[in-house]
Amino acid sequence: MTKIIIKSQKITPFGGIFHVMEKFDCYIGPVIDGELGLRCTTFGYQYSEIARSLMSVYFCGGDCVEDVTSHLMPHLSLHPTLRTCSSDTILRGIKELSTTNTTYTSETGRSYDFNTAVRLNRLLVKILVSTGQLVAGNSYDLDFDHQFIETEKYDAKMTYKKFTGYSPGVAVIGDLIVGIENRDGNAKVRFHQQDTLERIFSNLE
Repeated sequence: MTKIIIKSQKITPFGGIFHVMEKFDCYIGPVIDGELGLRCTTFGYQYSEIARSLMSVYFCGGDCVEDVTSHLMPHLSLHPTLRTCSSDTILRGIKELSTTNTTYTSETGRSYDFNTAVRLNRLLVKILVSTGQLVAGNSYDLDFDHQFIETEKYDAKMTYKKFTGYSPGVAVIGDLIVGIENRDGNAKVRFHQQDTLERIFSNLE
């Protein structure tokens, strides 16, 4: 009979998230910085670090970005090499990546704003490929639909569902989101839908 001796180990409650963060830096971080470029060359945080810090909020059960500063920073800062940035830096980095809207005018003269987020959609697909969730050369079934998101933001429009919000067009392969374009909530789903689909297919190609 083989005698098995189990030695006690000190396990920190954040050991799991540290492992995920390390994997993120290994497989996804280089793709983010390669696609978006370096945010700074000396002092500051790269976009990969901002994305990882944001991700850690939700993997640790947080409800909002501010939780990283008010609750998680003392624990996440224990990692010897990975840096976690504050909620202010996360929000500033997200704003830096925002893009201006594309405005389409209907035949009746009404204007509707679309946000194509070309760079981030390109990054999305590259991450899925780099992590092996999509494989180049394979054939996939793609589904496209509009998802209504209720919000009280200043530019939200009244939807036909009787609440203010947006109606982004979302493309999925299985349970993987492969493309998103936001649009005004009051825009009809078929309005310039072909343009959205062409951008999504072109990006996947």
